[in-house]
Amino acid sequence: MTRKYIYPFTWSVIILVNVYFIYNFPLRYFNYKAWLKPFGPLLLTHIVFGIIALLAGPVQFFPSIRKQYLKFHRTTGKIYLLSVLMGAVSAMVLAVSNAIITQNRIIFGTGLIGLSVAWLLTSGMALSAIKNGNLPQHREWMIRSYVVTCGFTTFRIFAVTLTSYLHLPYEDMSQIMAWACWSVPLLFTEIILQARNMRQSNVLLRTNL
Repeated sequence: MTRKYIYPFTWSVIILVNVYFIYNFPLRYFNYKAWLKPFGPLLLTHIVFGIIALLAGPVQFFPSIRKQYLKFHRTTGKIYLLSVLMGAVSAMVLAVSNAIITQNRIIFGTGLIGLSVAWLLTSGMALSAIKNGNLPQHREWMIRSYVVTCGFTTFRIFAVTLTSYLHLPYEDMSQIMAWACWSVPLLFTEIILQARNMRQSNVLLRTNL
């Protein structure tokens, strides 16, 4: 399979997995009972904007859309960044008020705070890079940002694995995944990005010799 087909295939898998996640998990909170809970409105705000970010993100990475429909690319990019802002802030408030203060789940809550901070920082760096006209850095930070966005999906995928196959108690699993769902994918993403940059630098170096 050549690179021409690997790219769309990879994104197709990512999109399908995210759609499956959205259909099977967040949508169940869309009922009147959720609104009656103390943190219901805040949770639903986080879910709605998280879903929008999950769906709007992939549009940013297709070169054909970016080149032929630049205005659409910019509009969806703004929608994505606004969704990240709303989703991250609501998640941070939830982590402090519900997970840490109400439930006293310190490890779980701080993991979600870390996810929110990483979400805001990676997206903010993507915005800063494009405002300064640095397209390569903008693309790299958008990749990092979307990896963090997919932390919700990653959490559920590994949660099912840890509870079903390793029989790990839910409390232990949730504490582990609150940190691992974003930090581990972000680490591997960074390795891939830096490896690609090193390859490109080596090619330029050999060309100039």
